[in-house]
Amino acid sequence: MTAFLPRLLYLLAALAWYLLFLPNPVTIFMAACFSCLTLPLYRRLRQKAAIWRVRLERREPDSRKRRWLIGLSRHAPLWGYVAVVISSLLAPVAVLALLVSPQAVAGLARLRELQANNFQLPPQWVEHIQQWRLNLTEYPRIEKLINDFLHNLDTLFGDAVSMLVSRGFGFLGGTMTALWTTFLFLTLTVLFTLYSRRIRKIFCRIFRLPQALLRRFISAIHRALRAIMLGIVLVALAQGFLCGIGFAVAGLNQPAFWGMLATLVAPIPVVGTALVWLPLCLSLWFTGKTVAAVGLALWGMLAVAGVDNVLRPLFLRQGIKAPFFVLILAILCGLASFGPVGLIAGPVLLAFAIQAVEEANLFYKAHD
Repeated sequence: MTAFLPRLLYLLAALAWYLLFLPNPVTIFMAACFSCLTLPLYRRLRQKAAIWRVRLERREPDSRKRRWLIGLSRHAPLWGYVAVVISSLLAPVAVLALLVSPQAVAGLARLRELQANNFQLPPQWVEHIQQWRLNLTEYPRIEKLINDFLHNLDTLFGDAVSMLVSRGFGFLGGTMTALWTTFLFLTLTVLFTLYSRRIRKIFCRIFRLPQALLRRFISAIHRALRAIMLGIVLVALAQGFLCGIGFAVAGLNQPAFWGMLATLVAPIPVVGTALVWLPLCLSLWFTGKTVAAVGLALWGMLAVAGVDNVLRPLFLRQGIKAPFFVLILAILCGLASFGPVGLIAGPVLLAFAIQAVEEANLFYKAHD
């Protein structure tokens, strides 16, 4: 009874917190992941502050200034960590506001215009396609294959742009919802980091796990998150930047906006940035800009796709010990199950499963 009572109290406390944050599962998950990713930074700041405090206590004579500096060294790691977390969120927003905002209005207006027209193909495209279809009437099988391909392409592009318009720009809702979500994310990230040891200790007491075992799981998830940050986020930014350069050289309007759009769809396996640059290539082709269309297509297939094919497997496999095909499958399943959050949840769950199997294998080896 003595051992059961504290475990029951811990479970009741966990249930109370669960019910309190039940309406915000995505925010809690993202805050926990970001806390796990940035926890080594906070510990490094605490170590440096502790070294500085020891030096002050040894070298400085007792005075008001010494006591003030020692008190500052106790709180400096937390405030420094909060400043890093806030700046890591504000910096991308500031860059987007400076570079993309002037073009975002026109780009979003164009996307909404396409959505209002049910993403029908432009008249120039239809005219060229009709001419091709007339030339293919002598080959009915080829004509059927091309018709099916064009129908699937139209459906895929329409669904992708609909998702971007509805989710990519409106998933946070209104301004107050966005502010509340951001505030909750920052607060939970700091709390998870500040009380990480206590949370780990309580978790071990509830499930009667060795702390070394839990630390290995946390290390595996940390490596997976670092690989996701490099292999998905950083590679997506690089692909969006390269797409923006290609769009500007090809003479397209709003190249920064279309580059940002390419960044948003870049993490989607298999298709990725082709959802953006392929329709733009077709638009250039049907408007008579053949050289620009061919050049942009080559740039997308060689430079943009090359970055994805080389860097993404390299970064992901460094943090998650699994074949690249399994990683892609985890991302696709995560997207299907959890939506955009599945880009992170899929690889994290895969890393968790791999670590669980390794721990079970170690257990059986030790007992055999």
